[in-house]
Amino acid sequence: MYMRNLFTIIAVVGLLVTVGCKDKPTKKPQKPVKTAVVQKPVVKDTVKKVVEKPKVKPAPPKPADKYFLIAGSFASMDNANVFKTKLIADGYNAQVIERPGGPNGEFYKVAYKGFYDRKEAYAELRTARNSEDHSDVWLLVKK
Repeated sequence: MYMRNLFTIIAVVGLLVTVGCKDKPTKKPQKPVKTAVVQKPVVKDTVKKVVEKPKVKPAPPKPADKYFLIAGSFASMDNANVFKTKLIADGYNAQVIERPGGPNGEFYKVAYKGFYDRKEAYAELRTARNSEDHSDVWLLVKK
C-alpha cells in the first residue's frame, strides 16, 4: 500500500512537471506598421459659433401718475392720514396728496387709485361713481 501511494504521488508530480514545462509558443516579431498622417482640409463652416444672447433691456420706468381718484378731502393732515390708513386696510393703494398754492391748496386729498393714462382714469371714475361705495369720488389731475 505504501508503494501504491508513492507511485501515485510520483505520477501526480510527473504530470505537474510535464504540464508546467510545456514549450510555450514563441512570439513572432511583429512587422512594423507604416502609418501615414492624413491631413483633412479644414472646412470653415464646421466651426461652431457661440451665439450670444441678446442683452435684455430693462423696462423703462413707469411714468408718474397724473390722474388720481380722490375719496376724501380734509383740512387736517391727521384726519387725512386716518382715512388713508382705513383705505389701505381695505386693500387700496391710498396716498395723501398735498397741493399747496393750487386750487383748494389748504386741503389734504386722499387718493385711492392713481393713473398715468387719461382714458383709463376716466373709465375708472365712471365705474366708481356707479357703485354705491364710491359715488362721491372725483378726479384730481396733476399738471
